[in-house]
Amino acid sequence: MSEKILLIDDELNNLRVLQARLRANNFDVVTCDNPIRGLELAKTIEPDIILLDVNMPQMSGLEVCRKLKNDYKTAHIPVILLTCMDDIDYKLKGFDGGADDYLVKDQVDYREIPARLRSILRRVRASRSVNPLTGLPGNEEIIRRMTDLIKMKKIFSVAYVDIDNFKPYNDRYGFSKGDQVILLVAKSLRTAIEQRGSPGDFLGHIGGDDFVVIGNPYTMRAVAETAVRLVQQAAPSFYDEADRKRGGIEGLDRHGVKRFFPFFGITVAVVDVDPSRAPVTPDQIATIASRIKKELKNAGGNTFGGYEIILRKKKAVSGRA
Repeated sequence: MSEKILLIDDELNNLRVLQARLRANNFDVVTCDNPIRGLELAKTIEPDIILLDVNMPQMSGLEVCRKLKNDYKTAHIPVILLTCMDDIDYKLKGFDGGADDYLVKDQVDYREIPARLRSILRRVRASRSVNPLTGLPGNEEIIRRMTDLIKMKKIFSVAYVDIDNFKPYNDRYGFSKGDQVILLVAKSLRTAIEQRGSPGDFLGHIGGDDFVVIGNPYTMRAVAETAVRLVQQAAPSFYDEADRKRGGIEGLDRHGVKRFFPFFGITVAVVDVDPSRAPVTPDQIATIASRIKKELKNAGGNTFGGYEIILRKKKAVSGRA
């Protein structure tokens, strides 16, 4: 499959020449001469790489790059800046804004650009922790995001997402169908963030059926609630007619005991973090989330909640003592 390039440049001659050269080298090229429209295209067409001119009147390429890298939907896409200036201070501004590389127009032969782009793609993909199924940032980037927020002493929430009844579904329908369930959950989380989340919210994929959302504590529970509902609504369509009528499947649990499993869903454990009040690490956040998730799962799953779940249990235990 051809790599897809989004080419953003307000100079039409440059667009035409680059487009022809790249298509001749088997790239799938989408062009745009408007930086604002280019930002929207980056979200909708999901290019493998973005080639971005720096000098544009409506919005500079440096600003476009910063916006791309601050949006969870486009942050993982490599951005290559095209510039006429071979100045180190100018380049550093671009790298500070998240650019992955530079091409100086007067110093690069157009015949060389396709090879340079493929080299950059290989390098960037190899250096990033990206889940191959969902294309979402992996554990390395998840930990980095949390660590940065902790260092800045910013209040944030982390939502750990786990798919309920996923193993018996995999056993019954196979790994290919299981992958489709994982992709559904990723899509549902994206939609929930778009509908109920906040600018700058981050979505990552730890691996398997585990996801993480990092973002605004004031909107995180709304994101969790929406994601749970979206997965719940879509789940029945992933089963055959007989299983849909039964409301689930029979299978073996983790102890090898045969029992009935309802439709898959998701459990979301939300941890609110205020680093200014107490020191905390990503591992400690994960440990708290695990305790919350355990209580939610024991209650049947297919829901969300935070530390109040643990406090409620402690009160119930102390009340019986």
